[in-house]
Amino acid sequence: MNSVKSLEPVVDPNNRITFLLDWELTMKCNLDCSYCEADIYGGHDNSTAHPKLEDCINTIKFMFEYANRQMSFRPQALKYVILNVYGGESLHHPNIVDILKFAKEYHKQYQDQWQLTITTTTNAIVSAKKLQSIIPFINEFTVSYHTESSDKQKQQFLKNLLTIKKAGVKQKCIVLMHAESELFADAQRMISWLQEHNIKSLPRQLDHRDRKSTRL
Repeated sequence: MNSVKSLEPVVDPNNRITFLLDWELTMKCNLDCSYCEADIYGGHDNSTAHPKLEDCINTIKFMFEYANRQMSFRPQALKYVILNVYGGESLHHPNIVDILKFAKEYHKQYQDQWQLTITTTTNAIVSAKKLQSIIPFINEFTVSYHTESSDKQKQQFLKNLLTIKKAGVKQKCIVLMHAESELFADAQRMISWLQEHNIKSLPRQLDHRDRKSTRL
């Protein structure tokens, strides 16, 4: 009897089995929401410097070489890798375009062995120019709507989502449902706006631990 070396789940055509590389690129964030923990073990930490570009390049090399080894043990139908770049705020890194460009280029040596999807989890509050530079290197955006952001930031967010949609890049929006009634209503309006523009939305409940009022 042959020994079983590994077991793989059955392939579901509606939910492809993938190998996930979750990369917390930076701890820095351009928002400071009350419900987001702000330390090295929380959602962001603006006292921690962005990692240097050289370190990011070496991280990509390590992740892809590790993924390649994992893919060598998988059947062809399961040779799919997702690189999810998040933070902090991933797009806040000053070298984000160079980082994403390198990831896409470095994968070319593996493209006949396994497929790569590059995603980012972001608040999507970046300049229009920067977003245009980033879009060519992203296969799917997961954006989050924060009701505590400023009116100017919210307008930038809306414009950026429309830019992503116009570019034909997949996106989905996580709407954070704030406990305060006025901000909860704002989140509801955002869901209606997303539906109007045919952008997938997923509401997310917050436990609303207010660190600004509870921190010692």
